[in-house]
Amino acid sequence: MRHWMEESGWLQGCIVKPEDVAHLLDLAGKSGLFADDVLLIVASGSCDVANSSDLVIEFSIARYVDKDPSFGNFCFNKNPRKLNCTLESLQGNKYVTLIAFEKICIIKDDIPEGILPNLEIQFTQDELNFYIDWLASRYKRPAFPTEFDRRIDAAWKKDKRKKAVSKVSNNLIGIYAKVYPDKEIADGENYFVDLLALVVPNLEDEDLKAINSITDKYKEALIEAKMNVGETKTVTEFQVSVGTLKQYKRFNLDELSYKNDDPLPPEISMN
Repeated sequence: MRHWMEESGWLQGCIVKPEDVAHLLDLAGKSGLFADDVLLIVASGSCDVANSSDLVIEFSIARYVDKDPSFGNFCFNKNPRKLNCTLESLQGNKYVTLIAFEKICIIKDDIPEGILPNLEIQFTQDELNFYIDWLASRYKRPAFPTEFDRRIDAAWKKDKRKKAVSKVSNNLIGIYAKVYPDKEIADGENYFVDLLALVVPNLEDEDLKAINSITDKYKEALIEAKMNVGETKTVTEFQVSVGTLKQYKRFNLDELSYKNDDPLPPEISMN
């Protein structure tokens, strides 16, 4: 059985009208959070909103902010704990910030029937995709052992890695590593690492050389970090099996793909 909220146009990413925010916060027992700069955004998946057997609906708590020079630091899903977004409204662009743990849950049947989403302010499709992937990244994102991260960061800082990868990101789907052992190790122990670069098909030799130069830099950094580096491959997603890819974890540089509209890695694009 479908819930009335579906017929009223409620989907993931819909925004609550200002006149309804206070009442919904009260239903969630969070009336103390009400302020003029607060808005509520549907965080539940659209299918969950529509399904009557899913009894609750979840909302992200967002706040209007000014767009200052630091605003972009939290765009494009760069940070799993905070997201800055641009919304389109009849009065022009509006800017909001969200914190991952700031959410409320409400029993759907407690919401007054017929309440409608705010159509005067909305996500663009790209910004909605950032928001949905940001919600998912809170629970699912590639994670190497902390000691592995510490060692490679000491040899090649993450900001410098991002800068290097950004030069080839339009042809690069992701850089992956198979790490053994996949756990924390003591100072006197070493990791064994295989590298894999996943690229778009039909690249020119010059483009492949540029990508291979990046994987060579990764290899050099790993060796400098006293790791044992084995096989290094550059392949398209059609040249590697799902079974093989599952043995690897991806260096998380998603914001480059979002920012530049570059190809997304399989764990995102296949959702």
